[in-house]
Amino acid sequence: MDMKNLKWFQEVCRCGSITKAAANLFITPQGLSKGIKNLESELEVTLLERTPNGVSLTPYGECLMRYGEPMLAEYQGMTAELKRMKQQERGLLRVCSSYGVFRILGVDFVLNFEEENPGISLDYMEYPDSYVEREILKGNYDIGFGISPIPGEGLEVTPLFSSPVSLLVYEEHPLAEKETVRFADLREEPLILESHLFKIHDLVKESCLRGGFEANIIYCTSGFSLCHKLTAQKRGISVIVDRISDDMSKAGMRIIPIVDSFRWQVNLVCREKNRNDWHIKKWKSYTKKFMQKKGLMAENKSLIDKK
Repeated sequence: MDMKNLKWFQEVCRCGSITKAAANLFITPQGLSKGIKNLESELEVTLLERTPNGVSLTPYGECLMRYGEPMLAEYQGMTAELKRMKQQERGLLRVCSSYGVFRILGVDFVLNFEEENPGISLDYMEYPDSYVEREILKGNYDIGFGISPIPGEGLEVTPLFSSPVSLLVYEEHPLAEKETVRFADLREEPLILESHLFKIHDLVKESCLRGGFEANIIYCTSGFSLCHKLTAQKRGISVIVDRISDDMSKAGMRIIPIVDSFRWQVNLVCREKNRNDWHIKKWKSYTKKFMQKKGLMAENKSLIDKK
């Protein structure tokens, strides 16, 4: 069975429309219809019925939809694994990270790894927090730096280091006179936070709920630097990660510790079944030594005995 046609069929099932599915797949409706007809010819059944409102599934189509989804997932998993194996043979290590982690570790973290391991080519990318574990589980990356909490079975999650989070306010704000604050102090305050794609978003909301109120989030940004910029413009106040913000301008602003706050926890994440691959073990060992030199390992000793 042609997996491309099966994928197209699944998209038609999801959209209920040839036209909508074709737009999502970036192909023409005519090309999509031809692919479905080829699938029907191969299986010798009619899968779809055209209606004034789009398409509906025949009983045969419903059967293929039930069996086709796991078949497609298995096929995609197999191709991702084959790709990973070929890349490993070439010495390619694919690393992904939540935004901000490489900023904390510094440029030498990547450059020194490549110098110390000339047989390994490094391919790395940064994403919003919630993408990291998903991309690793799908096999698109070998290992990465993810932010707690990290859901999903099949992952090895090793805590590395954490950072306090603090309140960022402009100097004229009433809270600017305080030495410390609690989340209860943020009731009704206009908050500028990173979007729900970042773990800090939900952690702040949960902390406010424990304080007895819903967070008044007025704007969700695409990154931590915009939180600083909008706070400096007095649009609102923000909750920031201390380590990420260490080298950012504080002119006209104050950073105030939140005494009942959570910590922003960074973890090393890889698929459990690949944890002993030679290039992944190299990355783990290198990360441990680098962090020890940087003084980050003092916060969490859990990686010391892991290779």
